[in-house]
Amino acid sequence: MSDYVINCGEVDESTLVGSSIKEAVKWAVDMVGMGRRALVIMGEPGSGKTTALLLIMRKLRGLGIPTVYINAYNELGIKSVKLVGCDYEPNARVLLIDDIDAVFTVPRISQGFVNKVLNFNGSIIASLTVPLLVGNDLESLEHLIRFLHSALRFSIVYRDDELKMFAQRIGVNYSNAIMKTPGIILRNFRKWGNRDTVLSNVLSDGNVLL
Repeated sequence: MSDYVINCGEVDESTLVGSSIKEAVKWAVDMVGMGRRALVIMGEPGSGKTTALLLIMRKLRGLGIPTVYINAYNELGIKSVKLVGCDYEPNARVLLIDDIDAVFTVPRISQGFVNKVLNFNGSIIASLTVPLLVGNDLESLEHLIRFLHSALRFSIVYRDDELKMFAQRIGVNYSNAIMKTPGIILRNFRKWGNRDTVLSNVLSDGNVLL
């Protein structure tokens, strides 16, 4: 699959759509402060899970809490993800795992990565895409499944009025049932060939931030 880039420094809170993603960030930071071991942020494709993790990292580091971000697809070698400006923290107290659902598609090659995750001595915040795609032989992931089942969960969701306002903001006059998240609206926007400067003023998935 093609390479893509995640720039950890290119998240502007003022461009976020709706209140749910902001609530997810606050919830996670608060839960880490309370010493919670496992947290999961759930959402549909394009809902802003990666954006949420990067904002969480920024806020936790601002509080003096060493935090590290990784992408499960990259760790498993399924996609080539270039991380820019993420600044590795050797003594991290919080581990952010993006797209942890990737392990369920290739359980046979995921055991080493899963062991590293479960042996991490600190808080773990993982993003999980719904609906979840799974492969065979999930028995090998039993410990991870139990860990995720024990985690506190927060779902990023959007109201229709929030999505319609966002669609209008980028020049789309409607939002239908297929376009349930800002990321999906942006992807449809690009498919229609509309590429004017207004996209530079909104949260774009061009750097896979959604």
